[in-house]
Amino acid sequence: MYFKDLTTYKYMDKEKSLNIGWLEKGHFINTGEVSEEFIEKLWNYLRYPVQVCRGFHTCDLCKNPKTGVPTVEFNGKKRNVGYYEIRVWGKDGKVYAAPSLIVHYILQHNYKPPQEFINAVIASDAHSKEYYQKILAYSNGYDFWLAQDRTKVKKF
Repeated sequence: MYFKDLTTYKYMDKEKSLNIGWLEKGHFINTGEVSEEFIEKLWNYLRYPVQVCRGFHTCDLCKNPKTGVPTVEFNGKKRNVGYYEIRVWGKDGKVYAAPSLIVHYILQHNYKPPQEFINAVIASDAHSKEYYQKILAYSNGYDFWLAQDRTKVKKF
């Protein structure tokens, strides 16, 4: 599903957010290098899913897509992605809505989000109590998978 970066989010809700990282084959993709700090901080957001869906979306940019729920690996850790979104609150009051596949797009397809989103992620802390409270408020107080992290890939 494609939405141009920094356009108004209209996918599943009537919130005032901006789209980031909704990529699809056949549409322009901004590419470039991003810092390790940015990827590390963005990785932390995958711990706090919003708009969780029953199905999942795979990457249609991959030449040999895998079957099943997509996973992404960073620094030896794996997470399931493709069936939820993340939210990033910027210091300027803007809210950014991104699919959880955004980390895959960055690591595997060299996607470079807009600099204002990168700045918002770097300036934020997804592990803070303040962020947790924002996610609870966003979800009307429903602690969807926050108490037990179910986005981690289980080792067998």
